[in-house]
Amino acid sequence: MTEELAFNSKHTIAYEANARNSIPTYDMLFSMIQSYFRVQLGEKEASLLVVGAGGGNELSAWGPSNPKWAFTGVDPSKDMLQMAMHKSVQLGLEDRVKLIQGTVSDIPLTDSKFDAASCILVLHFIKDVQQKLELLRTIKDKLKPGAPFVLVTAYGDPAEAELQDRINVWKSFFFDVGYDASKLDEMGKMIMNISFIPEQQIEQLLQEAGFTNSTRFYSTGLFAGWICHAE
Repeated sequence: MTEELAFNSKHTIAYEANARNSIPTYDMLFSMIQSYFRVQLGEKEASLLVVGAGGGNELSAWGPSNPKWAFTGVDPSKDMLQMAMHKSVQLGLEDRVKLIQGTVSDIPLTDSKFDAASCILVLHFIKDVQQKLELLRTIKDKLKPGAPFVLVTAYGDPAEAELQDRINVWKSFFFDVGYDASKLDEMGKMIMNISFIPEQQIEQLLQEAGFTNSTRFYSTGLFAGWICHAE
C-alpha cells in the first residue's frame, strides 16, 4: 500500500468508525437495503447507482454476494474514491465497479438507465432544500421506470424539542464507546451543522422528485431511511 493510500485508509477508517458510533445499526442498515434490492431485482443482472460511494461500504456489503450486480459510484472526494477502488480490488469486484469523481450530473449520458439506486448519508450535507430536490430529481432521471431507490439521511425539525431529545440520545452513543463526557455538548452543537429537515418534508421532496410509494423502513438516533420507486 502506498503512503498516500495508507493516509487515505486511516481517514476512511476514522470516518467509518465515526459512522458506526453515530449509527449503532450501521452494518445492519446495509443488510436491510440489500434485502430490499434483492426482492425488487430478483435474479436478473442489474446495474446499481451508488450516490456517495466514497469509502466503498456499499460495494463491500453488496458486491461479493450479488455477482450479477454492477455498480456505478459517484462521490466528490478523490481520497474516499481511492479507498472504494482499493476495496473493490481486494474483493475482486473491479470488473463490476465504475467510480466517478463528481456528482450524479457528471455521469455520462447513455441510452441505458440504472435498475436501482442508493443515496446513503449524503442528503443532509446539502444545506439548500432546492438543491436537495435537484439531487433527488437527477437520481430519478437516471433510473428506469419502477426502479427501487433507497434514501438514508438525518431528519428532524430543528425548532422542535423532539430533535434535541434525539441528539441527547445520539451523544450517549459516543459516551458509551468511551468518548470524554466534557466533549459531548460540543459534539451536540457541531451536529447541527448538517441540514435537518422534518420527515414530512423529506417525503414531500421524494414525491416532487418523481418517486412513488415512499415508506420509512429504518430509524436509528438521528437518521432514517426510506424506500420508494421511480415513476
